[in-house]
Amino acid sequence: MKKKFCLLLFTVLLSFVASAQRYEYQLGLKGGLGVGFLGSSDKNVVSKDTGFSYQFGFTGIYYFGENYGFSSGFSVVGNTLSYKYKVVDEFGVEIIEDRNMNNTYLQIPLMLKMRTDAIADRFRIVGEIGYGFNILASKHDKGDYIHPYRDICSSLIVHLGMEMEVLNHSTLQFMVAYDDFFSNLMSKDNNKLTMRDLHFEIGFLF
Repeated sequence: MKKKFCLLLFTVLLSFVASAQRYEYQLGLKGGLGVGFLGSSDKNVVSKDTGFSYQFGFTGIYYFGENYGFSSGFSVVGNTLSYKYKVVDEFGVEIIEDRNMNNTYLQIPLMLKMRTDAIADRFRIVGEIGYGFNILASKHDKGDYIHPYRDICSSLIVHLGMEMEVLNHSTLQFMVAYDDFFSNLMSKDNNKLTMRDLHFEIGFLF
């Protein structure tokens, strides 16, 4: 029994080493610009404005198959957003406040990458889907109201685009990136805010 187990373990390790030699690792840089959207279940949020969003960072991909891989790295994600909030003062008068958010997050994505076979020997259609672990790096509120932000929040990340082989072994990527910060950005549940980003992203993999 032990011999069979050792043989099975040796076979699995051998196949893993062979696949690591057959397929490839890629490291690279990426960046994108786009728009951000706020969401809220708070009835006192009167309106939400579309804002500016950006992201840039480092990415690493391990291909465990010809068309499948695991992607991770880190990104800096920034947003400038605003909304109007209804409050009642001490005299019972309703006041509409302009509230502004300018946050920066350090994001660690855990993504499954999928790509088609090569088209015309150089092009592939690619898609990625996964989880984003986001750490609040900085916040710059404008106005009198200070938001009680959470230090950590989660997001769903979806990428769709195309990659092109250049310089023999390097890859140029063009992506539409959707990042849904679905967990509450605020530390108080009675003032829930969520955020969604839509970027056009360019990346270069070595």
